[in-house]
Amino acid sequence: MHTHGTIAAGHDKTAEAAAIILREGGNAFDAAIAAFFASFITEPCMSSPGGGGFANIRQANGQAVLLDFFCQTPKHKRPVSEVEFYPMVVDFGSTTETFHIGMGSMATPGIIAGIYEIHKRYGTIPMTVLAEPAIELAKNGVVINDFQFFDIRVLEPILTKEAESRNIFYPNKVPLPVGDVLKMPRMAEYLYFLVREGREEFYQGEFAHMVLQHCKERGGFLSADDFKDYQVMARKPLSFPYRDKTILTNPLPSIGGTLLGLCMRQLQEQDIDYDPFSPQHVQRLQAIVDNVFKEDRTQNNLNSKWGSTSHFNIVDEHNNAISITMSNGEGCGYMVPGTNIMMNNMLGEAALLPNGFHSWDLDTRLASMMSPTLVLDAQKQFEIALGTGGASRIPAAIAQVLHYLIDFGFDVETAVHAARLHNEHNELNLEPEFVGKHKAQDHLNVVNWPEPAMFFGGVHTIQNRNLKLVGVGDTRREGFAMEV
Repeated sequence: MHTHGTIAAGHDKTAEAAAIILREGGNAFDAAIAAFFASFITEPCMSSPGGGGFANIRQANGQAVLLDFFCQTPKHKRPVSEVEFYPMVVDFGSTTETFHIGMGSMATPGIIAGIYEIHKRYGTIPMTVLAEPAIELAKNGVVINDFQFFDIRVLEPILTKEAESRNIFYPNKVPLPVGDVLKMPRMAEYLYFLVREGREEFYQGEFAHMVLQHCKERGGFLSADDFKDYQVMARKPLSFPYRDKTILTNPLPSIGGTLLGLCMRQLQEQDIDYDPFSPQHVQRLQAIVDNVFKEDRTQNNLNSKWGSTSHFNIVDEHNNAISITMSNGEGCGYMVPGTNIMMNNMLGEAALLPNGFHSWDLDTRLASMMSPTLVLDAQKQFEIALGTGGASRIPAAIAQVLHYLIDFGFDVETAVHAARLHNEHNELNLEPEFVGKHKAQDHLNVVNWPEPAMFFGGVHTIQNRNLKLVGVGDTRREGFAMEV
């Protein structure tokens, strides 16, 4: 049977949008655009036209590029007394976390520019066609799953701040329950309009004018120049060897790829002379993650955050590969009227602003932990695509899946769902198979999770194994994979 490609994504409908395009003869990059549009409806707390992200791209001919379309800081500041910016406590059940929201937490969004850049460079199908699956989803709705329900419930203070958002997510004053249908009709109308008008509509047309007017009136920083001048950055991927492989990931100014590289370097320095999940294995991982995160945190004073981030990978029949991670933060609470588009709160993310809120430099690309990653085999051919949401835990989660795939030779399903740990700020989090095998230390707070958890990310992965593409969606975040 002829296959068109393989997809691993954060939601089955995100993957199906990509599958429609692959079946119609589109390449991996066309399919990625369709998946991206769909994610605005299927994963609305993770992905939005109002956010930012990264695409790690490798064409079948071997050319590789990392497209950075993350959020940019504003070109101008205004007195903090004029700015709408305030804390919002979010209750995750086992822990609470404080995020800052309001118009003053909004940075210049990059996702729409990123989508148009991918299309300009690699697209073969008209944008109007690529948006069709998403427009249908927005009109007809998406059934709420457990993971989406969790997000909607914990982000209640943000999603209920304004009427348009409240009517979508809390239509009866309670979060849409699992099994109910989430519809975003104004998003359908806006996407239909956008793909006919083009990129400039978002950055210089009606949408931009409305956002900027509200920023001016309600205490935001963004100006017309911020939108007009936004550029996607094409960067050379951070490339480093691991065993007989080559790993390509997100370069500076983003931090996640560098931390991933440090994790892999320390793993490579060790002989794998232990069994997986043995006390020796757990303690090695514990020490490596602790070392890497300690080293970086003393320099950058970064804080942990929960991370409303999602990820997908697509590889087509020609071996074009794309790995995309995107985020809207938690959303700033402002939904652009008549569009169903929630804007980001990246200027309210403590993890992105190590020197404190409002300390950001003007007109600068924000750093990120997001690390969409590709791996080449010894012959420099595509072998693995993976990435995850999960904020500061992103690099360690990816490193552990790569460790299982490369060092232990696990199949993809086993590697993605094998136990993980995270060791940061003197807190060691352990999934069940690791419990009780760690090295006890004074001042170390150990959190034993009763089952695999979304805390440890959703490392959706594709591997080319024996000339067959195999995709796996991480069940920690209800991921979904399919062959087309």
